[in-house]
Amino acid sequence: MSDYYSHPPADPEVAAIVDQLSNGLQNIEKTLSQCRTQLEQGYTLGELRGITAEEYAALYKMTHDLCDRGDFQHALPVALQLVLHNPMEHRYPFIAGACLQRLGHTEPAVLMYALACDVKPDDAASAYRLGECLIAVQRPNEAKQFLQNSIDLSYGKFHCRRLQELAIKKLEKLH
Repeated sequence: MSDYYSHPPADPEVAAIVDQLSNGLQNIEKTLSQCRTQLEQGYTLGELRGITAEEYAALYKMTHDLCDRGDFQHALPVALQLVLHNPMEHRYPFIAGACLQRLGHTEPAVLMYALACDVKPDDAASAYRLGECLIAVQRPNEAKQFLQNSIDLSYGKFHCRRLQELAIKKLEKLH
């Protein structure tokens, strides 16, 4: 992943973490192979490595802050590591999908948003983003169901009103 950017984040601590997690992604196949038995038994990589709730929270905050600054290249390896270590926390595949989508990697973004939808089927934002990406990869029939799902999940929720409006407009364009 370190080949994707030419300059590290300005904060040296964040830069070191991004570099470490980027390098860790290069060896993930070996890591998963070594842990295969435990993973098949239902453990997560995070559980096997003893990652605490506080560590997850700090890494998620870092990823979120990088995304807020538009620094999706640096946020991506951290987000992917979060997904690898705890795929059942829907925020992790969602933010990884957001990074991938913003970087123009729509097919992998579809996978991340689909995982977020699987983990939390009542999340209107995940359904909307998945629909949006499915449109981008020329799968409009599949996109319709997720956009409709986003509309339905947003119904009656004031904080989702804008999302519902966006989903309605996208769905109308597909008909």
